[in-house]
Amino acid sequence: MKIGKQVAIGIAALIAVAALMVSTIFAHPGFGPGRFDMMRRMGPPLLQQLQLSGDQQAQIKSIFTNGRETIQPLAQQLREKHAALRETTRSQPFDETQVRSQAQEIADLQAQLMVARAQLGNQFRAVLTDEQQARLTELRTQRLEKFREWRKERFGKTDSLEK
Repeated sequence: MKIGKQVAIGIAALIAVAALMVSTIFAHPGFGPGRFDMMRRMGPPLLQQLQLSGDQQAQIKSIFTNGRETIQPLAQQLREKHAALRETTRSQPFDETQVRSQAQEIADLQAQLMVARAQLGNQFRAVLTDEQQARLTELRTQRLEKFREWRKERFGKTDSLEK
């Protein structure tokens, strides 16, 4: 599978998780006005726009609950490995072998996390009908474009996510 497709699947899974957790995101104390503006422009959550049946909603909730149980520990380990690497790079004398070893551990964890996210996205899409999958693709494309516009307006940056 191509890296671009893996990244797209990972992003799709993240968008779906974010859509399920919008209320939690808004309740977060670090949620600033700029981000709120971006989220407001995005419109209703993706899953709302897919018109899921009650059964689909239950299945998706279960998928993401189980996915969090897999992804959260990996993400925590990744944060800890990054912190350890920062400490190692600051220590004297510099130990290239140790830095390489820790960097490889981080790469391995990142790969595990990408696979877990891809599996989550695959399970999520398997619940959707063909029409819902097509609509999801369309909505993601629209949201990515809106995000790019917002980012350009807010930061004057062009998107590094260009195809």
